[in-house]
Amino acid sequence: MELLEGVDLSRLTSIRIGGRARYLAVPTDVEDLSNVVQMSREKDLPLFILGGGSNTIFGDVEGFVVSLERLRGIRVMEENGSFLVEALAGTPLKEITGLALKENLEGIYRLLGFPATVGGAVAMNAGAFGVEIKDFIMEVTYLDWFGEIRRIAREELEFSYRSSPFPRKGIVVSCLFKLRRSREPVSEDYNRIRRLRRSTQPINVPTSGSTFKNPLPHKAGELLERVGMKGYRLGGVAFSEKHSNFLVNLGEGSVEEVKALIEEAKRRVYEEFGIDLEEEVRLVEDSGSDGWKVL
Repeated sequence: MELLEGVDLSRLTSIRIGGRARYLAVPTDVEDLSNVVQMSREKDLPLFILGGGSNTIFGDVEGFVVSLERLRGIRVMEENGSFLVEALAGTPLKEITGLALKENLEGIYRLLGFPATVGGAVAMNAGAFGVEIKDFIMEVTYLDWFGEIRRIAREELEFSYRSSPFPRKGIVVSCLFKLRRSREPVSEDYNRIRRLRRSTQPINVPTSGSTFKNPLPHKAGELLERVGMKGYRLGGVAFSEKHSNFLVNLGEGSVEEVKALIEEAKRRVYEEFGIDLEEEVRLVEDSGSDGWKVL
């Protein structure tokens, strides 16, 4: 296991903004992961589990940031015309969507373009274009906060919009998906979604993806555009000209600018529509609520 001190966290996130972590741990197996949990307990320091960093912005973290990037790999089995795909938590989600396109599998291909890992996608119940990752899960294997490996069936897990029981319940180690072959070619819809993403989302600049959850039945992007936040800039950070709900780093953005921009957006939407926007992006710092201590 690699254990580093005083690490710049900006390189670990898709928006390339971040403070420093007291410790960065990069486990190579479940035993390493269990050891990090034990160290967190012994030092009485919070920890944060990091996937692909696609919806995360760090401040300074006086604790452990745990990157699962080395826990990767997939195993594919065919069963009665379906594919059972077991993927370790650090596996890039694009490996699953790529398999779906190659084998003409239903649904999950719509999550194409997410710069996320399997574990991160499960933890946030990633979703787009009418599907959520929970729709394809059979079973999750996780490490609980007492160091025990557990397996739990999908039916026993409560998922909701951009939310799951993880990592409060424990750390996702792997996930078993059941994917069915489509009766129609999925490539046409895949390419349609790909073109739509390219035309409406800032995929070629550093971004943290969707900033706010959609306050259904409204869409956060539409509300933000109506209050003048589209393209609104504060220092090195702005809401994208392509999509009002996407924060982008224009080169030298800071965590302080991100927080100020988010608060301005929330204030405007509340004053205009009486709607409290809830962040989808995770702001992780010592003063926040996303770092936690082991029981």
